[in-house]
Amino acid sequence: MSVVKASGLLGLFSRGQTEPVAVLIHGADRSAVYDLCKELITHVTGSTADSLGLVRLTEQQLATSKERLFEEFASVSMFGGRQAVWISGASDSVASALDGVLASETPGNLIVIDAENLAKTSRLRKLCEASPRCASLALYEESPQELRRRLLGLIKAEGFSIADDAIEKFLELVSFERAVGESEARKLLIYCHGKTRIELDDVDAICGDTSEASADDLVDAVFGGNLLETDRFGANLAEGRGVLSVALQHVAKLQAMAALVSPATSIDSVVNSPRFGIFFKRRPAVAAQLGVWSIEALLGAEEKICSAILQTRQFPDLGEAISSRTLLALSRSAHLR
Repeated sequence: MSVVKASGLLGLFSRGQTEPVAVLIHGADRSAVYDLCKELITHVTGSTADSLGLVRLTEQQLATSKERLFEEFASVSMFGGRQAVWISGASDSVASALDGVLASETPGNLIVIDAENLAKTSRLRKLCEASPRCASLALYEESPQELRRRLLGLIKAEGFSIADDAIEKFLELVSFERAVGESEARKLLIYCHGKTRIELDDVDAICGDTSEASADDLVDAVFGGNLLETDRFGANLAEGRGVLSVALQHVAKLQAMAALVSPATSIDSVVNSPRFGIFFKRRPAVAAQLGVWSIEALLGAEEKICSAILQTRQFPDLGEAISSRTLLALSRSAHLR
């Protein structure tokens, strides 16, 4: 089954084909990975993220009970039909639990595994790419050329043209993360409503105040439970999916760190690890967040953010309100904890 492209993934589950029992989807673009996992699960099982037909597991749960994955894989739903088992934020430690499933000939439920970028030397990636019962898919960040083509296509489809200096400045400001770039483009289009051509001044006016530092301030306020700071920083950042995607990536990082915390590994040692690249001034704030948010709570936060991102796609004019409501709800949850 080996390596597939995103465009061919759903085709593996068409009638008359031998379907994979497990799919690994990995990449740095967390929102794109999450969206594809949800699309696959819905396509194969009809289950949604809050359905009884879906079981969510974490790397930490599998570490304490390696048999759990095979049990969920082989279980039979009382309502009939195929179920799905979704493992979030996986790393190489999941490989040992998955190996038993792939080595068996048991037909079972669909296992979907999402992960950040996995190197070619990754044990999990090598296992999934080598097994005939598994499919592996990598979602790479867009190149500058691909990003330019996609955003120009979006702008043109909405009936706008854009000056050369304006598109160059816009591309400097937006992230390569798919959801962020598209959200910023839609925000720019709403700002330019009534015009037919986007100029450099328009880009400077609407896209120039989102910085990495302010994004860090925002996510630390949200997941640290500081409601006043969440409201203050959130008002200064981009509307809609852009800011939600920043929060989603932070949740993914917290999940990866939380999975490493154990009686033998302290929170501080995980936060200080070079693997996560936490700036030294932020480490106390991130460590405090890990003390507040369990992996189960982080999975719930991930679902809440992704649901809000979907709502901003359906109602782009309400992006700012949806974003603000979601971030304040997460901050309130952290505050109560």
